[in-house]
Amino acid sequence: MQERLNKKVLFLASWYPSKKNLSLGNFVQKHAEVANDVAHVDVLYAVSTDEVNSVEISDEVINGVRTVIVYYPKIESTVPIASSLKKKNAYFKALKQGFELLNQKYDLVHLNAVFPAGMFALWLKSKHQLNYIITVHWTGFLPHHQVYSQYPFYIKKKFRSIFRASDLVLPVSDHLGKSLQQLALISKYQVMHNVVDHEYFYPSIKNIKHSQAIRFLHVSSFNDEHKNISGMLSAFGQLDRDFILHLITEGEESEVWEAIALHNIPKEKCIVEGRKPAECIGEAMRLADCFVLFSNYETFSVVLAEAWTTGIPAIYSQCGGLTEINNVDLGVQIEVGDESALLEALSSFQKGAYPSEAIIQYAQRFTLKSLRSIFYQVYS
Repeated sequence: MQERLNKKVLFLASWYPSKKNLSLGNFVQKHAEVANDVAHVDVLYAVSTDEVNSVEISDEVINGVRTVIVYYPKIESTVPIASSLKKKNAYFKALKQGFELLNQKYDLVHLNAVFPAGMFALWLKSKHQLNYIITVHWTGFLPHHQVYSQYPFYIKKKFRSIFRASDLVLPVSDHLGKSLQQLALISKYQVMHNVVDHEYFYPSIKNIKHSQAIRFLHVSSFNDEHKNISGMLSAFGQLDRDFILHLITEGEESEVWEAIALHNIPKEKCIVEGRKPAECIGEAMRLADCFVLFSNYETFSVVLAEAWTTGIPAIYSQCGGLTEINNVDLGVQIEVGDESALLEALSSFQKGAYPSEAIIQYAQRFTLKSLRSIFYQVYS
């Protein structure tokens, strides 16, 4: 590992895991932990919640990173303009309290997810002359999603101000960077991939896949608008071959079983599990023959990177992030929403057709070592 830089970096987050939502922004947390190997990093995050009546601040060292999370009461108002202003003021006040508690002099602010924390990054630059860089994660910038394009002009103006004042923009995929350029938000960028934890995601040491049935795996939130679960299950409902479909959901298992029944997939061919820790997902990937991703849009797709890191191929829709990569060694790329193409890919998939060595070699770019090098170069 390279020598740690003598620099102090404030990781300012729009999304971060908290007691309100344990998984929101977990990829930002992973970046903070990797960045902390390279420089001295503190995290600042503020979130409103019904669980508190006044401001409560959590100041903990989590996985080696000092993490300040400010919980503040939700603002309720029936007047839209007044409500928006009150919410903004409450958010700013919470972040200022957290910043004062940190009581540090920083060399740089690293903003993660542009909005709303970007407004505080602008304030820090104006008030404390702290330059900032941005890592961009949001799917809303993608042409597949088009959320940003539907925002009113005054919100777009805020985004443009945040991007314009930054020193460097680091989208998590090349496709996301090009999308930002197409929206005229940036001119230049450098890709900063998300990272895969190799402690849990690694190839099988030996061949443990004895079943004759093809074992397909899907892991996601099971949000249909995002992940197109209905389209994926529709294809499996028509699949005429010996297979096992292993589904790991962040939602309710009962709802997944209902969807399976709705699409006439034999129950005995399915395995459904709820939220699992990383080590269990890594084991599920090592047992699988193929990962399936039929999303409508992706910013990066950490699960696809994890699958490739374990050495298994994927059948995936071209919908942003890593899914833009069309490499025949990695699996089969199909068009978004093309159920016929998905069915054909599932029907023709053969074990051993994709050399795991080539897949593992490609996935080296998602290693901790690779990401540390990027952080080191950026912070230097």
